[in-house]
Amino acid sequence: MKHWVTEKLRCPDCLPKEIPLELINQREISGDIIDGELNCRVCGRTYPIKKGIAIVLPQKTARIKNGNNGYDAPIMLSAYLWSHFGDHMDDSRATDAYRIWSESLQSGGGDALDIGCAVGRLCFELSKTHERVIGVDTSTAFIAKAREIVSRKQLDFDLIVEGHLTQKRHLKFNNGWNFENVDFVVADAMALPFPQHDFASVAAINILEKVSDPLKHLTEVNRVLRADTSMFLFSDPFSWDPAFSRPERWLGGSKNGTPYCHRGIDTMRRLFAGEFEVFDPPLEIADQGEVSWKIRKTENLWEHITSQFLVGCRKMNSG
Repeated sequence: MKHWVTEKLRCPDCLPKEIPLELINQREISGDIIDGELNCRVCGRTYPIKKGIAIVLPQKTARIKNGNNGYDAPIMLSAYLWSHFGDHMDDSRATDAYRIWSESLQSGGGDALDIGCAVGRLCFELSKTHERVIGVDTSTAFIAKAREIVSRKQLDFDLIVEGHLTQKRHLKFNNGWNFENVDFVVADAMALPFPQHDFASVAAINILEKVSDPLKHLTEVNRVLRADTSMFLFSDPFSWDPAFSRPERWLGGSKNGTPYCHRGIDTMRRLFAGEFEVFDPPLEIADQGEVSWKIRKTENLWEHITSQFLVGCRKMNSG
């Protein structure tokens, strides 16, 4: 973990109080913190740094998170590496989704945060237009691979063909990404370990229906997004699933019974406009549309997904 990231980190268990974390017992190599702990002086919790990865999860999330399954499983790492970097493999089946998303989020100066960053492609793209970029995800496997790309400026992985059959893939990156200004942290989208109004740009792509409390996640976005001269990129397929969140917490996809019934994209427009007091100040929609993208799990198993997106902006406060 890079030193400039530690300056931003706050204790997720003390939120909404924003208590800085103290770095202790660290071991460094070439300015990168490889092992150590982050300590909260108020609640007493410590958050580990292992193999360069800071795991800054609230206690509730840390208890329920299991390794080597779900998004930490090898098949998911292969799937998302292809999804993020398939275009760099000259694969004709790859999409240009990350180009579309990144070009819609232009910086007016400042840092960017990518919530649910997976293996980091959007962060690398945003490093060309922002001062510094942090990606967060709950998958340690995703974050480990993203940090490996940062340190090596290249990508080596086993692309799953079928079962245990794989193909070696090797990529070198030399396309203007500012790796020194990018880092990644294991963190929860509903308890972001950062101070309020800290980021000029925030992105949350294809995560809304994957969190247990979508509204809490958006409230956290509002907390860390700057109150003016800022942008929020939201994109989601609205594939609501009771395995992730209870139907009464969905922000769309319901016939009746909640204030968020009907289509999720319409709810998001209302939220951007300031309804339900989630985004304060409100966000003016600067761009919107649809992005088609793919996840390749095996040679014969694909997910073809369409995500609707909104880009909201806050302009300079003249007062």
